[in-house]
Amino acid sequence: MDIIATILISLGIGLGVLVLFLIGFVILKTALFSPGQKKVQPRGFITVDGKSVAERLGLAVQFKTISDLDEEKIDANAFLGLHRLLQTLYPMVHDKLIVETVNQYSLLFTWQGKDPDLKPIMLISHLDVVPADEGEESGWTYPPFSGELAEGYVWGRGALDVKCGVIGILEAVEYLLKQDFQPERTVYLGFGHDEEVGGQHGAVAIAELLTSRGVKLGSLIDEGGSVIEGFLPKVDVPVALIGISEKGYLSLRLQVEVDGGHSSMPAQETAIGILSRAVSRLESHPMPAHLEVIEFIMSYLGSALPFKQRLLFANTWLLGGVLKKKLARSNLMNAIIRTTTAPTIINAGVKDNVLPSRAEAVVNFRILPGDDLRSVYETVLEKIDDERVRVYPFTGDTLLGASGWDPSFVADAESAYYLRLAHLVKEFFPGALVAPYLVLGATDSRHYQPVTANAFRFSPVQMDQSGIQSVHGINERLSYENCAKMVGFYIAYLQEIGCLPGEVDAFEEEEVLEPESDQDLLESEETPSDLDETDEELAQEEPEQIPDLPSTTDETEDASEATVEEAPEGLSEEPEPSEEPDPEPSQDDEEDEAPKGLKKLFKKKKKEE
Repeated sequence: MDIIATILISLGIGLGVLVLFLIGFVILKTALFSPGQKKVQPRGFITVDGKSVAERLGLAVQFKTISDLDEEKIDANAFLGLHRLLQTLYPMVHDKLIVETVNQYSLLFTWQGKDPDLKPIMLISHLDVVPADEGEESGWTYPPFSGELAEGYVWGRGALDVKCGVIGILEAVEYLLKQDFQPERTVYLGFGHDEEVGGQHGAVAIAELLTSRGVKLGSLIDEGGSVIEGFLPKVDVPVALIGISEKGYLSLRLQVEVDGGHSSMPAQETAIGILSRAVSRLESHPMPAHLEVIEFIMSYLGSALPFKQRLLFANTWLLGGVLKKKLARSNLMNAIIRTTTAPTIINAGVKDNVLPSRAEAVVNFRILPGDDLRSVYETVLEKIDDERVRVYPFTGDTLLGASGWDPSFVADAESAYYLRLAHLVKEFFPGALVAPYLVLGATDSRHYQPVTANAFRFSPVQMDQSGIQSVHGINERLSYENCAKMVGFYIAYLQEIGCLPGEVDAFEEEEVLEPESDQDLLESEETPSDLDETDEELAQEEPEQIPDLPSTTDETEDASEATVEEAPEGLSEEPEPSEEPDPEPSQDDEEDEAPKGLKKLFKKKKKEE
């Protein structure tokens, strides 16, 4: 008995020591997680009259530049009227810069730099807006296309998304021209006219035009991130989010066809019932959650988190399951950790006593880097698991195209361009934390991947949650203070990024001679068994087909044609999506391994600024 007691005591002591070691290790990792960001020295910036800028922005808001997939439905007078307004407001820009109209409504400005050997930079925004309800019961405090100045704001559709970017950039360039400033680098300004419907005739055409001229940009800045109040729960510090990538997009049409009939004698399973179950399966079995992206973001912000939250992010190896469940309760955080599933349209039936023979639904997916069009499509088929439910692209015959695209390239958060931009943001927004970010929506910047690996998404405005909700909603508005900050920031950005020395580009080229696509990065993380095959052998493999879908893009689909001077007659075709058979269904969505290459896409390490 003494021996058994001794053994039990020894085991108890050993277990206690192990538990104490584990607790100490967890606390140590928490303490070391995400060192605090270095403070920057305050500096002065150009003082701007925000109300004066708001007045000019209000004039731009008055033009109903609503984009549409059907070019015939576009109000030409609205876009051309906005062009004339910009010419009136910014005469030196139109006199000193080369101005080109692309596909009738988009604009490309070229500001020649002093040194043509340096890589150019580009600032982009878009002229178009989404529709707004103009009825008396719409809920708008001021009419959505009035551009009203009231209560310290300019009100109207486009005030935030994103005519403010167009006005802010042109205000900055006009100011610098009046000061006889010329950047060292050539600066391009690109303003598309159809960003809200995909950018195929605007940004795509501009990017193709630059490509045809052999332009390679050092960096590009677009909308996407901003300075957000209340981004971190229980943290009062504002967070400046600089988008380095954006999620992919896919809309699928679910269709069920059965025999219709009289509602007095219904079949046991109707078209609506079958379709409803399919949609319910997709919602109740979401795509797997992955923590790599949010871990990467929090590696910059974790020092501001309360201890309990920091403990979770610092110890995902132990508490990852708990963290996933907590993050999934927030719509924002849930969208950062997974490919999201959102039923958006449903259509069936024409009369209350008639069983419809057809029912359709549209489900939209925002694709996390590491996933792709093919894997999402195959997962949808698995989860529905019903041959009566046909799954098609929402528009066209292929996944890649109008119905979807893969996640964008991931820009390097350790590049000189990012570090200089992050430093400038810290200087301009004192007290804000700065972090790279995954943009959840879609922007025009993804179309410029052929001409730059450094596409950053940041609008220099500070918003609370109500401001964020007004984008595409009611009472969209921008404060006079933000109008002033926006212009001041762009002035400083052009002065600094537009004059970066050539050594920056030399360093970038040493790091990577050509920008890699996300797919290249994914394929580069081979398992040991993969290493036996050569690149040549892999290239000779025949791609397998996605069920029910052709393997190439629709050759009958019209390409956008640039109508500017010597611009190319058509745009380059999208690459064909590679296709493979359906994988085996996952038994545990929450415990799936991270997509191959995701950790490489969002590296945890960061360089001190």
